[in-house]
Order: sequence, then structure tokens, then C-alpha cells
Amino acid sequence: MYKDVLRSIDGIEIFPVIGIAIFFLFFVAWIIYVTTMKKQDVDTYSAIPLDLDLDDKIKANDESNI
Repeated sequence: MYKDVLRSIDGIEIFPVIGIAIFFLFFVAWIIYVTTMKKQDVDTYSAIPLDLDLDDKIKANDESNI
């Protein structure tokens, strides 16, 4: 039943292409962002689960970027 309804809509075939394009662009942008991160930021983020005084490091990192 739903297949007949979807077939009757003009231009419906473009929506899967748009969805894949949005996903691909988001994925590529995320890869570029991750590969261009500073080593200091990566070290800070990797210590989050283990570090209890994270607020001090974040404040120190923010002050050094100013």
C-alpha cells in the first residue's frame, strides 16, 4: 500500500540522493575537522574520562588560545 502512495508522488526519487549527499558531506566535514585538530585539544579530550579536575585544564587551554 505505501509503495503505491510513494510511486504516485512526483520527484520522490530525489530524496534518497539528497539524504546520501547530506550524510556524505557531514562525514567528510567531520573527518576534516578531526584531522585538523590541535594535538593539545586531542590530548585534553582523550583525558576527559580519566581526569577529575578537567575544569582547570579547560580554563588553562582557553586562556592560552586568547
